[in-house]
Amino acid sequence: MTSSGKIGIGILGTGKRGIYFGGAYFGKHPDCEIVGLCDIRQENLDFAKEKLGDHIPATDSLEQFLQLPGLDAVVICSNDHAHAEHTLAALKAGKHVYLEKPMAQSLEDCDRMAAAGLEAKRVFMVGLELRYCSLMEDMKRIIASGEIGEIKLGNVIDNVSVGGDYYYHGARRRKDYVKSLILEKGTHSLDLANWLIDASPVKVYCSSGLDVFGGSAPNDKRCRSCDEKDSCAYYVDNRKGLEMDYGGVRLKDDLCVYAEEIDTHDNGIVVIDYDNGAKISYLECHFSPEYTREFMFTGTKGKIIGFYNNEQDFKITVMKRHSKEVQTYYPERRSGGHGGGDDAIVRTFVDLIKKGEPAMPGIWGARDSAAIAIAAAESAETGLPVHIPVHDVFVKAGAVR
Repeated sequence: MTSSGKIGIGILGTGKRGIYFGGAYFGKHPDCEIVGLCDIRQENLDFAKEKLGDHIPATDSLEQFLQLPGLDAVVICSNDHAHAEHTLAALKAGKHVYLEKPMAQSLEDCDRMAAAGLEAKRVFMVGLELRYCSLMEDMKRIIASGEIGEIKLGNVIDNVSVGGDYYYHGARRRKDYVKSLILEKGTHSLDLANWLIDASPVKVYCSSGLDVFGGSAPNDKRCRSCDEKDSCAYYVDNRKGLEMDYGGVRLKDDLCVYAEEIDTHDNGIVVIDYDNGAKISYLECHFSPEYTREFMFTGTKGKIIGFYNNEQDFKITVMKRHSKEVQTYYPERRSGGHGGGDDAIVRTFVDLIKKGEPAMPGIWGARDSAAIAIAAAESAETGLPVHIPVHDVFVKAGAVR
């Protein structure tokens, strides 16, 4: 605890998400105080101190960061490939951990992290905040009530109109950095499917493509020096940056989205078999006209359809077999990002720390959603289905998805 009796929060990875989420949510929580910053880039630390407070200790050393006075919990917003290393180090140091999704880039790392969390006896959560938005809470309640029976089939769609802007101007356009956008972007929707079905994936098949982005442009070509900027829909003025869909954060990467090195898929279809016999398809498209998520599940008694967008035009439709009745619900609008999910997941994390008992809510689900995306990347390369093993650490611990 800090000298004021608050929970000491450290932000590990002070890029755009770290500043927005760590600063705007944990930094403003009445029971929390930011006591440390860590990043390997000095410019990121300088920007973080400017935004969050010049008095906050900052370092590029993970070891020094974890030894800062008053540090109780670490909010990890580092790049995906560093998630396992940073989580394991923080848990070993006895810190509570809030980790931005995805959990990790390999199934082995996910399982090592889960085992470490159980051993550490701390609060360990992954930032799958859409579970906490009003739409998903209502869908979960309706499904759990048995209204549509046992789910047998489902279809989940991520329409990502901003895909070209968000991913193909920078390092995420390469598989060696991001692995796949199904892992980077799709983890949210995959986790929700697993959670609503209440089952674990056992087999995955994926077909993906790179049909709009990439091409023959030089890898070092940038918007700032392009002769076609007036006619390109993906032109970014690097002086102003591109505003993202949360917190006014701006991206300033301006590499050409048609560069030769681009190999990250811009669309994909994943077919998933579950251990309870359910089957779903997941479709992700990064050149769709709209920016929405769609969920459809068919059970033995009926069907439920959910619609999500950032504007919170949430809608749920429920239909029953052998009936013409259609029930329509409009989940409440809430303040905060992701339909109120950002606020709610931070409150949950803080409340669990204050309770003083070990907790890992959603870690099994975080592992399973990453497992689907990791298996999908392999399947897309080989053209073969991939089987996902169940890690017995969850079974032995009686973990909740």
